[in-house]
Amino acid sequence: QEKRDYIKANLGDKWWRMNNLYKIENEQGVLVQFKLRPAQELLFRCMWWLNIVLKARQLGFSTAIDIYLLDEALFNNNLKCGIIAQDQKAAGEIYRTKIEIPFDNLPSWLKATFTIASRRGGASGGYILFKHGSSIQVATSFRSGTVQRLHVSEHGKICAKYPEKAKEVRTGTLNAIHPGCIAFIESTAEGVGGDFYEMSINSLELANANAELLQMDWKFHFFAWWQDPKYTAPVPATGLVLSKEQDKYFDSIEKAMHMTLTDGQKQWYISKQREQKAEMKQEFPSTPLEAFLTSGRRVFDPIDTLNAMGECIPPLLVYDVNPSTGERNKVRKPESLDEQGVKSLENLLLVWELPDEEADYVIGADVAEGLEHGDRSSLDVINRQTGEQVAHWFGHLDTERFAKLIAHVGRFYNTAYIGPERNNHGHAVLNTLKDVYPVRRIYSEEYLDRIADEEKKQLGWLTTRHSKPVLSEGLKTLFRNNQSGIRWIGTINEATTYVYDAKGSMNAQVGCYDDQLMSYMIAQEMRVRAPIQVKEKSIERKPAANTQEWMTH
Repeated sequence: QEKRDYIKANLGDKWWRMNNLYKIENEQGVLVQFKLRPAQELLFRCMWWLNIVLKARQLGFSTAIDIYLLDEALFNNNLKCGIIAQDQKAAGEIYRTKIEIPFDNLPSWLKATFTIASRRGGASGGYILFKHGSSIQVATSFRSGTVQRLHVSEHGKICAKYPEKAKEVRTGTLNAIHPGCIAFIESTAEGVGGDFYEMSINSLELANANAELLQMDWKFHFFAWWQDPKYTAPVPATGLVLSKEQDKYFDSIEKAMHMTLTDGQKQWYISKQREQKAEMKQEFPSTPLEAFLTSGRRVFDPIDTLNAMGECIPPLLVYDVNPSTGERNKVRKPESLDEQGVKSLENLLLVWELPDEEADYVIGADVAEGLEHGDRSSLDVINRQTGEQVAHWFGHLDTERFAKLIAHVGRFYNTAYIGPERNNHGHAVLNTLKDVYPVRRIYSEEYLDRIADEEKKQLGWLTTRHSKPVLSEGLKTLFRNNQSGIRWIGTINEATTYVYDAKGSMNAQVGCYDDQLMSYMIAQEMRVRAPIQVKEKSIERKPAANTQEWMTH
């Protein structure tokens, strides 16, 4: 009776219930008391309405979230709770281990208070409907009706292995989410590309811009292996032994994530890496971008990009710029939504530094077709003296409006020297740009006209298989010298997925973009090629001494 009274006295506290009420099977199949681990507790302390959770393996988030949903169904009226598994076998296992076992092992007197209206379970999932109107179901999709609590488990695997099922989740389940719903999309990464990758990158960019989230925005959560206390190992009596590469890697992780690793954590990682080999970074990522493995040889050294990631900072200001008029409006809550309802920073000008009248600026621009779901156009403004990224824009605009946007941004930054790409749709941008911007401040490339046997100039930067190495080698040098100047996480993300293909050409990994990277590399190249801008200064002339000549006055 004393134990029953103690439980009754604490039933009103959800977090007490989460740590004291439910039993689960551990890795050995033994029934144990469920208690939140530090990383799991951190997720619930920082949770938003809609949550993207990118994680290392075996941190127990799937179990914690499912217990959270079961508790919601038990202690609230008229809530529909749903769990989506990657396949029918996983659905059956989740229902048995994370719904049935915790519910059936409640104290018998407490379990009896939850009257069941209907219940069905099997190898492909199951559900429990309670008389107080709430329910919890495990399935492979939810299309009909709405859910108030949702967990999509291992969505990265769904996107990688079952593209049609991923589309069903996007068009069916996510469309059943309405304001007030609490949802978790949780997974380890399964390579780049696909819905989980795109949603993760969108929410990561929002997090790095310190954007204020609306109720229907997805909040990014990342949990690395080093955040779990169990991932540590005894250090040999002789001390920690590291190779030069391992030492550089751990230093770059500490810089990128602004934390310090213990020798025990480093020892665990080294030992685990021998076992996991190439899959180590995907299964046990140290940073969010590292989680998404690329296929193909990376153009930029991973440690260099990690070090540069540590230099990324949120923009000082975000502007919505009218491409036609150049009018700038400060944005607190960007409203641009994609088809999944995920807010992004597309079509907004991110500003780290406002123009300094004494500074000289250059702009690189990568031009896309402008279609809503195609490649994006992008521009970067760099301070020529410091080499730092001071403003950035990416999004979808037709060529004429993108040209006008470049011109407005260029004028804002002291009539910056502009290097627009002239490939494909770049010609249309240049045709407009030369009419609305001083031609002397647009990069032109000299070439020999073999027919006329004379030198001619052509506006714009031509990106080819031969000119790409010029751009990439320049950025590699900046990376090696810790002078990349990159402040935007989106630029770093595209640098991590920029690879050599089977033919040796450099391109974005399939399913990724390289527009933000290209505009930045072109801007850095413009620093070298831009003419020195002579600024006029007023000169005070003094009359010659001991003369009455009127002209000297």
